[in-house]
Amino acid sequence: MTNAVTAGRLAGTSPSTSDRARPAWLRPAALGVALLALAALAATWSGGGPRLLLGLLGVAAVAHGVTVLRAARTGAADRTAAVAGAGAAWLGAVAIALALLSATATGWVFVVAAVLALPALAALSAVRRSLAAPGAAALAVLAVVVAVVFGVDGLLTAGRVLAVVVVALAGVAYLVSAVLTAREAAAPAPAAGCGGCACSAGGGGCGAAALR
Repeated sequence: MTNAVTAGRLAGTSPSTSDRARPAWLRPAALGVALLALAALAATWSGGGPRLLLGLLGVAAVAHGVTVLRAARTGAADRTAAVAGAGAAWLGAVAIALALLSATATGWVFVVAAVLALPALAALSAVRRSLAAPGAAALAVLAVVVAVVFGVDGLLTAGRVLAVVVVALAGVAYLVSAVLTAREAAAPAPAAGCGGCACSAGGGGCGAAALR
């Protein structure tokens, strides 16, 4: 009777486990494909590709920020997360507005993002905060050098190219994450009991050893 009930419970939990495993790898796979497609479009469509890239990134930032703010209202997120969500929503809205404004404004957004990306990441890291100021100075000097050598148009082009590369790398990272998650979900579960451990040899297994 107990075995039948246990088997029924295990059979009842199998579909739910599979349902939880599928979205775990489908979501990063879909994000990876979408980011790679967006990067390819931005690289090949010089007229509106970068603007579309910035606009969709802004939409994603707004959606993420709104989700975090809703979670904060229900108590599922703390104050720090709520502040970060509000900032993401605000920056996303600004990005959408600048993408709709012009290609030049879009290029300047990518340049500013490239100059501030490393210092921002360093400032958010508890270990690498000392890199924030030197990183900002180095990237600012590099931007000035590129502008002097190649002109403002060259600087804006470099910003767009860098944005495309970063988005493409993010897409590849999501795809790799999806593959690893799918492999973990497909891996067989470990066998119950001793599973061939040393205590099973010549003595009847772990249960017999425990009885002694």
